[in-house]
Amino acid sequence: MEGIYCLIDIERDQEIGTITESQVQFLIDNLEEEGIEDQDYYIDEELLAMLAENGCDEELLVMLTEALEGREDIDIRYEVI
Repeated sequence: MEGIYCLIDIERDQEIGTITESQVQFLIDNLEEEGIEDQDYYIDEELLAMLAENGCDEELLVMLTEALEGREDIDIRYEVI
């Protein structure tokens, strides 16, 4: 059984949506972490384009794009549900 995670917009302290373990693993593999326990990520338009090029699934890409809408960048984190 695959785990379910919640993506959080850190600045607004609100849930962006739920994602699967494989989607979390994609973020871990493709985004920079500051440390082994780091679960925070910086997202902007350029990073979204890179994620799309690297094969990000459509559901996750749409979720992140909608979360970014109207802002230059956001910081997100994931939590196990």
